[in-house]
Amino acid sequence: MEAKNLDIYGHEPLVWSRVLEQLQRTDYRATHWLATTGSDGRPHVAGVGAMWDSGKFYIVSGPKTRKSRNLAENNRCVIAVSMPDVDLVMEGTAAIVSEQATL
Repeated sequence: MEAKNLDIYGHEPLVWSRVLEQLQRTDYRATHWLATTGSDGRPHVAGVGAMWDSGKFYIVSGPKTRKSRNLAENNRCVIAVSMPDVDLVMEGTAAIVSEQATL
């Protein structure tokens, strides 16, 4: 994983343990945003229900939503989360999870 601090001052990335601590907290409600692109290249951002577990974000999305249709065509995406002490943006790929044990 590549880490980069997106501030305008050129600071080093935050210590990952600080970010993990925020991701694993359950005493507040974080806001998650998922960015995808449509087949025509138009960007789409939507608030999503999401959680962090074992090094992955899991999101909830119905099969007919724009974000799900976009991900079916292009699984590259960005998830952003605003937490009390950290704002995080992660780029990656999405995959459908259907294993009952994971769900």
